[in-house]
Amino acid sequence: MDTPPPIPPQPPPVPPQAMPYATPGMRPSAGPGQSATGTAQVVFDTVTGPNLRLRDNLIQLICCVIGAAIGGGAGAVFAPSGERSVGVLIGVFVGLLVSVLLSGAVIGVVRFFSAVKRK
Repeated sequence: MDTPPPIPPQPPPVPPQAMPYATPGMRPSAGPGQSATGTAQVVFDTVTGPNLRLRDNLIQLICCVIGAAIGGGAGAVFAPSGERSVGVLIGVFVGLLVSVLLSGAVIGVVRFFSAVKRK
């Protein structure tokens, strides 16, 4: 019997080319007077990402300090008399956690609506 001829080697597949992504109404690159950080912050405001605004970060820091203080005070009040230091530590942790989540959510919602309004 005859054997079929060997199949010539195939070249590797060509990877797909990256498509430039830009939402409608948004410039894909920074224009004059707008820094790359400003362009990135617009995306961070509407989609996700870190907040690079000093004012927002200072507001969140102040909220966290106040939340930790309130949580520590509540932990001291509600802890049994022999376990006051443990109650303060738990209260500080819970107050810090709650204040981080609430202040981050509020700043995120405010920035989202202000970014959508700008468009």
